[in-house]
Amino acid sequence: MTTSLPALSGPLVARGLTARAGGNLILDGVGLSIHPGELVGLIGPSGAGKSTLIRCLLGLRAPDGGEVSLAGAPPRAEGVGYVPQQDAIHRALTPRQALDFAAQLRRPELDAAARGARVVALAKDVGLEERLDVRIHKLSGGQQKRVSVALELLTEPGLLILDEPTSGLDPGLEARLMDLLRRLARQGRAVLVATHATASLPMCDALLVLVAGRVAYFGPPNDALGFFKATSFGEIFTRLPLRSPEAWAKAHLQDPQRAGFLARAAPLVNRPINEGNVSVVSPSGPAEPASPANNKPAAKPSTSAAEQLAALKAQRRGGGP
Repeated sequence: MTTSLPALSGPLVARGLTARAGGNLILDGVGLSIHPGELVGLIGPSGAGKSTLIRCLLGLRAPDGGEVSLAGAPPRAEGVGYVPQQDAIHRALTPRQALDFAAQLRRPELDAAARGARVVALAKDVGLEERLDVRIHKLSGGQQKRVSVALELLTEPGLLILDEPTSGLDPGLEARLMDLLRRLARQGRAVLVATHATASLPMCDALLVLVAGRVAYFGPPNDALGFFKATSFGEIFTRLPLRSPEAWAKAHLQDPQRAGFLARAAPLVNRPINEGNVSVVSPSGPAEPASPANNKPAAKPSTSAAEQLAALKAQRRGGGP
């Protein structure tokens, strides 16, 4: 990887998040922590609260209860990269043009030579160096999504959140994009990806399963299969209706493996991609201190993140969903 990245000094932490809409409870005591260097997958059936959780983590929506912090402070737009489900890129441009134009707006301190070098470095990071001068509308769906990711990496965010980035991709492109996200996390970013694609979930360091706004599971992806008594990650979705959301949340709290997972220390960044190490917090408070005994390996084209966040905030103030 070629991109330099300022170290993120602490995790993204959510404690006891609750959110209501129209009298309905959308999030009910959700807690999580994502350290720099970790890739976390977020799954759940439609209406589980994934989008609401993402908005709370980004600061687009103030939760009705609980709090969110990034490295001990409220998340700021300039420290966050957000890739929405629908790409905000001009398809008539080339990746080089889109990235250079966005860099003029978002990195005004860079001169033309520095912008050009930055664009080339980002293209190498996301695997687009051979497609820099191809019109975006001629790129594959996976390549177009990589352009969107590169646009958010212009400002070197410590936190990267992606909403359904693999939607519409075939299994091969899905796997390649998830591998890219894992490598970006290993550079020292905290990365959260919401997805309905399940084949690549083993690439994640942790898996968060939401059901009706409650945490049904948060832990190593492979351990989720035993927890839900499923033979595949796709089968988790068929198992969820067999118990109430309250029952799943209670079962997770009583899971004997949960304590060891909560005690995991923050990982070292720039570690090999086949290693994982994740720490989480419970809805009611911070994660327990790390325990060495439990610290084992786990299997418009220039639209900026700040502009996207501001637009969504304005939509929210105007009564949008």
